[in-house]
Amino acid sequence: YLGEITLLDHQLGRVLAALTELGLADNTLVIYTADHGDLCGGHGMIDKHYVMYDELVRVPLIVRWPGHAPARQLCDAFVTAAIDLAATFCDVAGLPQPATFAGQSLLPLLDGQAPASARTDIFTTYYGNQFGLYSQRMVRDRRWKYIWNATAEDELYDLLTDPGELTNRAADPAYGAEATRLRLRLLDWMEKTQDRLLNPWIRQQLAHGRKAT
Repeated sequence: YLGEITLLDHQLGRVLAALTELGLADNTLVIYTADHGDLCGGHGMIDKHYVMYDELVRVPLIVRWPGHAPARQLCDAFVTAAIDLAATFCDVAGLPQPATFAGQSLLPLLDGQAPASARTDIFTTYYGNQFGLYSQRMVRDRRWKYIWNATAEDELYDLLTDPGELTNRAADPAYGAEATRLRLRLLDWMEKTQDRLLNPWIRQQLAHGRKAT
């Protein structure tokens, strides 16, 4: 895995060098990101599936755009890479976003400004299409992460006191209010996005915190 990262770093360097040689570097937006992370031994596991730990769902997003994005600027905004990049490319090209787009342009963030509607939470989905039907949905804010597992126990992590996501608080009554708040937030998001898994049984499960039997 580390060898692959070294290889990718080298190849990206070749791309940037070619842009410089062609005189295009100052007029080219370069974005480096990934679709998911890799456990690489984290939590005693390998591969990239059926868990929602930050090792997998928090991915790199590196931007180089001379004259627009200051070098070494760090941004901690909640960004959904795939949908936000599409909106950003339209903005950079001076084109309107299609009505079907749900993303937010990253240009204000590159300029050090707050977007028109900053996110307070972010969502992740997994459809369980490799190792059986083990589907998941996740919502997290600055402190809490809630994971709904369709066929297993749910998960709740306090990222402030447990950044390694080692202690699942979902069944602890002391954290019931946070679990309920995030569960309902997830239900609202699944309703708005017309999630294919949201049927009457799942809706009841999320609304009341009980697994269907």
